[in-house]
Amino acid sequence: MKGRGRRAALPPEGWEREAVLDPTGLVIRAVGQKGEDLGTWDFSDAPGPEGLRLELVELLARHGRARWTSEATYGTASKVLRKLLRDAAAAEPPITAVDQINMFWWKSWTQDVTSRRFFGPVLQASSRLPTETRSFMTVPRRRPAAEKKRKAPKRAHSKADLRTVRDAAAATVRSARLRIEKNVGLMERWRDGALVEGSPDWAWGQMLDHISRTGDVPRYGGKNRVLANETRRLMGDEGVASILARLFPTVQEIGAASVLLIVHEGWNLSVLRKMKVPSFPNADGDSASPAVHRLATDKARRGKRRRHNSNNLIDAGEGSSGWAMKQILDLTRQARLTLEKLGRPSPMLLLARRGRGGPENLGSLRDGSALEQAIVDWARGQRASGVRLPPRISAQPLRHSAQIHHGRARNNTQATQDSDYLLKDDTVREGSRDVVESGLAKAVEHAWERVEMRLVAHATGDTEYDTEQVVKAAGIDRETAMNIVKGRLKTPVASCTDYENSDFGPAGKPCGVSFLLCFACRNAVATTRDLPRIVYLHHVIEGLRSTLTAAAWAADWQGHHDRVSDFLNTHTSPDGRAELVATLAQSDRDLIDRMLDRRLDP
Repeated sequence: MKGRGRRAALPPEGWEREAVLDPTGLVIRAVGQKGEDLGTWDFSDAPGPEGLRLELVELLARHGRARWTSEATYGTASKVLRKLLRDAAAAEPPITAVDQINMFWWKSWTQDVTSRRFFGPVLQASSRLPTETRSFMTVPRRRPAAEKKRKAPKRAHSKADLRTVRDAAAATVRSARLRIEKNVGLMERWRDGALVEGSPDWAWGQMLDHISRTGDVPRYGGKNRVLANETRRLMGDEGVASILARLFPTVQEIGAASVLLIVHEGWNLSVLRKMKVPSFPNADGDSASPAVHRLATDKARRGKRRRHNSNNLIDAGEGSSGWAMKQILDLTRQARLTLEKLGRPSPMLLLARRGRGGPENLGSLRDGSALEQAIVDWARGQRASGVRLPPRISAQPLRHSAQIHHGRARNNTQATQDSDYLLKDDTVREGSRDVVESGLAKAVEHAWERVEMRLVAHATGDTEYDTEQVVKAAGIDRETAMNIVKGRLKTPVASCTDYENSDFGPAGKPCGVSFLLCFACRNAVATTRDLPRIVYLHHVIEGLRSTLTAAAWAADWQGHHDRVSDFLNTHTSPDGRAELVATLAQSDRDLIDRMLDRRLDP
């Protein structure tokens, strides 16, 4: 076999892919594309007969392994399966097998709950599902238009309000970082023996060292985990949560960190929940601090082929996205060090201490709505402390506002940016009305400037009446108008009122440019009799497009084609053009062909 590269290494002999189901068949251990853990879902305590549970859990595991890439999807499907098992057991008579899920029960159970209807494909993989039920599942169910709820219009925060939110979040993160930095410094001085033994600082240094190694304050053994006496003496009126916050960020502070990243980069919660510590390619080899943070993002909604992306966050000083990332890294560094000492190293970026203590409460906010609630709690706490924040402080409105004000697509496609953000935002639509109207007016004005040739639609012959029509419509003298209708000033495409004073040559000298430029000349006047030749000309130029390279077309023909198209779109209809071409004599066709072959050039 020839070619570049080398064969991929095969797995060792006897290797088997890790099983998704445990030996009981009731516990799913989901894994992602790269072997990442997508959660463990235990149905051993779910209601219903074991046979039905085993079959449905197997169907769920098989379907999920082939299609699902996020823990959230598994979580939603698991909740639906539990609900299905619970309601199947409560049915009259109880449903004990897949072949008993008839169409009427399924229709009644799903109703208009979207998550339940989307569970249908999982069941369709079973050969035991009744044919009638399967057919019903495969037919899309759409609500009548009258029953559909109209989605409320979106409205982005103003730039000033978004800046207020960003500054408040940055202040929270900065304050938390400085608090942790101060206590880490005290702990390091205790470890170095730089503190006087028995002094208050020495006691606090010892306490902080214990917390950094165990993730909790000193306690006595036993299941009640009673605080040690030295802990009680030292903490005084201060609670355990406050002591732990000396080294670890609180949930609200991680909510503020999430707000900061959303405002800067427009990420949604599904991305933030899975966000890992960035790598540090240093843009300046002489600098100890990286100027760029390269961050990998994982957005499962974009599908298997496009879900993974990377972002470079430039640290250009306070207010930049890279600076914000540096603050968050410093904020959570001690939490990562502690987790590593506990034997639970975590690559996750957003780590917090939850609850009143215990190492099990130190970790990431990946489950459920924890991160969303952290943002809401942070905003509530800010308002309680007197900070004036705008309404609607949650992940979705902030992300929408960030996408609107960034001015370009961020972490989505331009089509999504236009359809889901810009076109659905009231502020953008209101602000765009004047711009659109002005643009349309300028487009019309430009078209008239570009296509200067005039058409006298009511001049169809060479009579006195036709002459009068040309005089009125073109604003020229009677003698010139008579020469036009008699064909004495005829060109291949129209008539020329002043051959020696062209827009494209020196005054007083005969025009020497291509007849195609008649469409851009103020001296050109066409009558209805010229329209068949102009339509034929347009057809011929259209045919040239497929025979030329894009560069040649743009350089030699694009401008002429646009002018002829504008002229015809203004004065004719598509249906009428076919009738005009049908009346064209062969001699006129030959005239246009000779013109395009440059055989009529001066």
